[in-house]
Amino acid sequence: MNSSKKLIITAIVLLVSVLCVLSACKKNKGSGEVVVVTDQNGVPVTDENGEAITVELETQIVEVTNANGEKVYDEDGKVKTSIIYIPKDVGIPVTDENGNRVTDKDGNLLTTMITVPATSGGPVVTEYPLTNPDGTPVTTPDGETVTYTIEYTTSPATPGDNNANWGATFGGTANDTFKDVAKTADGGFVAVVQANSTDGSMTGLADGATPVGVLIKYGKDGKMKWQKAVNSNSGITFMSVTVDADDNIIAVGYTKSSNLGFDNYGDYDALIYKFNSKGDPQWVKHYGGGKTDGFNDVAVSPDGSYVVSGFTFSYDGDAAQFGIKDGDARALILKYSPDGSLRFQKAFGAAGDSFKGVVCDTDNSIYTVGVFQSNAVIQNAGRSDACIMKLSGNGDTQWVSQYGGSKIDTFNGITLASDGGCVIAGMSKSNDGTVKMLGNYGGFDAVAVKYNNDGSFAWHTAVRGYNDEAFSSIDRIGENYVAVGYSYSNNRDLKAVGNRGGQDGIVVTIAPTGAVKSIQGYGGSGDDEFIGVCVLDDNQIIACGSTLSKDGDLIGSKNQSDGKYSMGMIAKFK
Repeated sequence: MNSSKKLIITAIVLLVSVLCVLSACKKNKGSGEVVVVTDQNGVPVTDENGEAITVELETQIVEVTNANGEKVYDEDGKVKTSIIYIPKDVGIPVTDENGNRVTDKDGNLLTTMITVPATSGGPVVTEYPLTNPDGTPVTTPDGETVTYTIEYTTSPATPGDNNANWGATFGGTANDTFKDVAKTADGGFVAVVQANSTDGSMTGLADGATPVGVLIKYGKDGKMKWQKAVNSNSGITFMSVTVDADDNIIAVGYTKSSNLGFDNYGDYDALIYKFNSKGDPQWVKHYGGGKTDGFNDVAVSPDGSYVVSGFTFSYDGDAAQFGIKDGDARALILKYSPDGSLRFQKAFGAAGDSFKGVVCDTDNSIYTVGVFQSNAVIQNAGRSDACIMKLSGNGDTQWVSQYGGSKIDTFNGITLASDGGCVIAGMSKSNDGTVKMLGNYGGFDAVAVKYNNDGSFAWHTAVRGYNDEAFSSIDRIGENYVAVGYSYSNNRDLKAVGNRGGQDGIVVTIAPTGAVKSIQGYGGSGDDEFIGVCVLDDNQIIACGSTLSKDGDLIGSKNQSDGKYSMGMIAKFK
């Protein structure tokens, strides 16, 4: 044999479980799946009888814990568990690079022992020296040490590096997403889901066209109290939810349906629903015309009314008064009384303009943010700019400000500042204009921006890697702020957090000065994102969104994505 060649045997073992961080192992052990040992070409390694060599790994049930070693619970109050595989030794024949069996100097077939390891996260390739029974290295006639390589793959997602102490999923075999979440008076929270599934979590709930709007009430311990579906003949999507002082639930979105108590104007109509604390409908209103109209967010004003933000493409119906030309659009702000009567409606901008987030101050004034492509309200610096507007409680414009540069910049969510004004969550791709001092480090950066109540700029900060990051929503936690969204990066600001694969959900706390205090990642090896956030009275953070993962932080969930269709994802952070 050529002395320059090493004798190599490659065993590729595919382990389909994920090692989760554990606090205590349960006593029961069982047999796992039978794993076939294969060579580098995927061909099974056979014994002297020509039979494929297999190994059956024993399994161990473990309890999932967070970064603090605390158990993680699901919506039934049960500790999430997972299965790990226990390492096992298996004897295999030694072959050369051509796959031929290797013998020693006496003509005896050489075998070696390899260890099929427990999963440890990430692909691993390890080279080992081949040893004789007495522990001495096996060498070629030329004195080179004979080695073999074990290559095995495991999930790149390992849970436990965040302080999430509760998590749940919702969905079936179609795309399902948690769109928003709001705290309730009992210390719990309510969430809204856009459900396209009719099976899984939606079994017995879906009765009509999809998507179905779903409300879910959770207690402060994370246990599900009730779930209600709003079925219709053409589908309904809830985009945002809030709770008023009487614990009534207000949800907004859009629909094409005509059997919800009103006749559809045409295409999508904007929609606002009022439910009581048990999820029973109190009233529903729609808004729009013959084109597409929608509400993106809702806030409760101190005077008890509901302020909604959104957009309209209609030139007729409710929007006829604005004089919108066919093919044009406007950003919308509307205010409803507690009984559902419309107090005022305001439209701003032109095509490509939309309000997304809205919040009401203690004096009933309104802050609303969004994305504007036209120059009708602001002097646009690029393809689209972020916009913030302050209105009085009567809808009169107080001031408007632009944020952005020559590329795409968007404001998505807003909360009141602890010292007056507001703090906004969004994303920016620009490195010039008002973003020049902040800069840009690749793709979109997640940005948080504070404005004082007089419209003056206070500060801005960013979370960024070399790929895309974005903030979708923000809430106040004491004097600090918590923003949620997603990240594709594992470098720069995300270096310590890492990336589990694809897009990860992120939870970021920000100091009153704008300094980033902490960043946590959440998800698995698929694409995951957080869309909505709320802070409970005990300062626990609820973040919700969607996932394409079934590993990582999604281990132990009752419903899991197949990797093709998304599952609704919600979690609690301390």
